Amino acid sequence: MNDTQTIEILKGLRLYAMASVYEASLRIAPGAAPSTDSLLAEMAEAEQSARRVRATERLLKRAALRIPASLDELTFSPERNLDRDLVSRLSSMRWVAEGASVLVTGPTGAGKSFLACAFATEACLRGITTRYLRATRLFAMLRAARGDGTYFEEIARLAKTSLLVIDDFGLTPLEADDRIALLEILDDRYRRLGTIVSAQLPVSKWHAAIGEPTIADAVMDRLAHTPYIFDLKGGSRRKATQLS
Repeated sequence: MNDTQTIEILKGLRLYAMASVYEASLRIAPGAAPSTDSLLAEMAEAEQSARRVRATERLLKRAALRIPASLDELTFSPERNLDRDLVSRLSSMRWVAEGASVLVTGPTGAGKSFLACAFATEACLRGITTRYLRATRLFAMLRAARGDGTYFEEIARLAKTSLLVIDDFGLTPLEADDRIALLEILDDRYRRLGTIVSAQLPVSKWHAAIGEPTIADAVMDRLAHTPYIFDLKGGSRRKATQLS
């Protein structure tokens, strides 16, 4: 078997990174060529790295994040009230496997969505399945699912996602079905799967925003006891930094 055939076989097996490294090695002068062991190690490392990149790209595509964001882009100016130590603690993303919730509040433009998407991006980089949904779209989707008979399939699909981001919670009043759906979603995730919820309203007003006291009690029991709460301050950052 010649070198060209070897490269074609590697590509046929979809080992494109290995093929690329092997092809590059053929252009090196014989005296400077790596040993067989070194070449195999380099090929294996290249393929592993390429697969990680592809896996991350797939996770990010499925997550459908509203904003391309990363934790490295966060700013910690005092007026923002963004807790650097808490961000650092949460950046390991271990809390997702612990089934914890992260709550983010603050006025319009304070950076709530950016922070939520930054954590979601970090989750994807660590191989964690993630999904981002604005609350209005989430509840509209589930209402439609009730109508076409796929509601329980949608709920089950959400329960298979390791990290769920519910953004802009409380912007519009919840309907009766929305409250029940929210409770079912959070009940599935409680102490099993990670959840991020962002809202303009402070957490103290979420109970009233949910509406029905009994369901609100149950929802808040699954959310409000988390130690991971960000209460962002300051005016809109969109003009200066394009955050939201």
